[in-house]
Amino acid sequence: MWDQRYNTPEYIYGKTPNDFLVEMIDRLPKGEVLSLAEGEGRNGVYLAQQGCRVTGVDSSA
Repeated sequence: MWDQRYNTPEYIYGKTPNDFLVEMIDRLPKGEVLSLAEGEGRNGVYLAQQGCRVTGVDSSA
C-alpha cells in the first residue's frame, strides 16, 4: 500500500515539517536524532537544518 502511494513524483505530505515538531524544536537539545517513520524525509531535513545529526528510518524506504 505505502510503496504504491509513494510511487509518484510529488510529495504526499508536502515539504514542510510536522507542526508539532516545529513548535517543540526549541525545547529539544541539539545532537543526534533518530527520526522514525520518516517517510519522505521532511522532518529529518528540518532537524538537520536546525543543527541536529539525523538518522531517518522508514520501513518503506
